[in-house]
Amino acid sequence: MRPRGRRRIVNPLGAVYLAVFTVAGAIGALAGTTWVRADMVAVPATVLWCGALLVAGLAVSPPPRIILLSVAWLISPLLMFAATGGLWSTVLTQRGERVVATVIDVRDGNEKGRHLYYTLADQHDRRIPGELGMWPGSSIGASNNPEGTVGQRVIVVRDPQGLVDPRLPEEIGTGQGTLILLPGVFVVLAVFCMLAGRQRPGDDAPQWWQPPGRSDSHSTHS
Repeated sequence: MRPRGRRRIVNPLGAVYLAVFTVAGAIGALAGTTWVRADMVAVPATVLWCGALLVAGLAVSPPPRIILLSVAWLISPLLMFAATGGLWSTVLTQRGERVVATVIDVRDGNEKGRHLYYTLADQHDRRIPGELGMWPGSSIGASNNPEGTVGQRVIVVRDPQGLVDPRLPEEIGTGQGTLILLPGVFVVLAVFCMLAGRQRPGDDAPQWWQPPGRSDSHSTHS
């Protein structure tokens, strides 16, 4: 009689779940670039988030532990959020330039409530890629925030290569704080993915991830 082995927390199906949510988080980090307008992020991010659950659910249908998989899915946006903040803050920390910029255009975003975005030009009257989403002295969610107007000057940190939006100098520290959360969020997500990927006692593992040398049918010796 073959001894019964311990069920390991690390398993192939959990690795698939983790890979799906990690890839979704990496794609979602593009929200921190000038490729996506800040006020247009919500819809594609939601589609990406729901798509990640669909792909993970199709890996093995039905999932062996749907509740744990759902918890991992609910945690995954935190990975996307941390990756986004980590991307733009790292870029601006490594190669950002502090400049005195001039507001050349102001628009109200598509979010609920008033949120202004500022198009800027540098001291040589060249447009700075992206938009500034916060004016000095303002805070997220506060009412009666100060607002800039066309022609006003503001000190920002810009990316000379135009990958990420310009930011106020005080925003850089906030982004770095978000980056610090990234490893912790990843570890928590990995644990729930691995727990969600464990097979229930008595269930046969899918053929595509069975360990070498094992199969559903055992050979018989004559």
